[in-house]
Amino acid sequence: MAKRGVEKVYFDKLNSEEQVTYLIKPIIEVLQEAGGQLERSEIRDRIGEKDERIAEFEQKLYTSGKTGNQYKKFDFKFNFAIKELSYVGIISYIKYNPKITLTQKGAGIVLDSFDAAIEVHDKAKEYWAEQSAKNKNKNPVPEGQTVEDGEEETSTEDGIVDDFKVRLQSAIASMSPAKFEQFSRALLTKMGVQFTNKGIQISNDGGIDGYGYHVDEEDFRTTRVVIQCKRYNTNPVSEPEINQFLGAMNKFQADYGVFITNSRFTNKAREAAREGTPITLIDGNDLIRLVIKYELFITPVTTYVLDDFYLDE
Repeated sequence: MAKRGVEKVYFDKLNSEEQVTYLIKPIIEVLQEAGGQLERSEIRDRIGEKDERIAEFEQKLYTSGKTGNQYKKFDFKFNFAIKELSYVGIISYIKYNPKITLTQKGAGIVLDSFDAAIEVHDKAKEYWAEQSAKNKNKNPVPEGQTVEDGEEETSTEDGIVDDFKVRLQSAIASMSPAKFEQFSRALLTKMGVQFTNKGIQISNDGGIDGYGYHVDEEDFRTTRVVIQCKRYNTNPVSEPEINQFLGAMNKFQADYGVFITNSRFTNKAREAAREGTPITLIDGNDLIRLVIKYELFITPVTTYVLDDFYLDE
């Protein structure tokens, strides 16, 4: 199976500026659709659901030629796009606050006639020139190395968390299929699903990797739930796999199903999951958020960051 970072995706054909510019209109679009405010993670999810090229880029891990560490190039491009949109007054946000707010200027943009390169990226060059001059003496780029070569070393406001998420994504991608099933069961157990031995015995039967019950203590209702786990390092989950899972769910008379992958779902797969018996889709980004929420096999620590007071000359 091919490893991430080897295969080419559409965004690899674009230069650095084009990658940032490509993200700008989708960010504005999802904010407009949501009424003007979303968290960063929600924006990332929604632009990926709208555009499979973005979803593919968002999931891809790259390997630093300098350190050998893995990183997400998408993280940097997304943060650059957010900064540019803020600089030109289309969005606003507070440092370390995950919420992004569309300004009145942003709400009034007609996207059909909006040129992101001219209206945002070109105007933001002044901002990047100021930042470059400010950081020139603090973080000089070694001779012969371009900004692109070293951008995985660039710190972001969420740098510590982003680094943890990349390492978690890489660790999950390295799991064997059996360990990924064990991991998925452990997560759903934390979420209130009680698995039976039947779930383990039928792991190779018709696309079912687990069978159990979810008890809602508030309304005393018990529902039958089945799960399917797919650990993919390159491919997304497609519509035929969802349809196969639907058939297996009907066979076991499940009230609903949970399909878990460390990758992503195609748009057709998401559409198929909305038809018939309900299916909850958990993709790679959802997995990371749920691992953090339920503190599954992780240890939370407290850390600190320096305010600008210590960094300004």
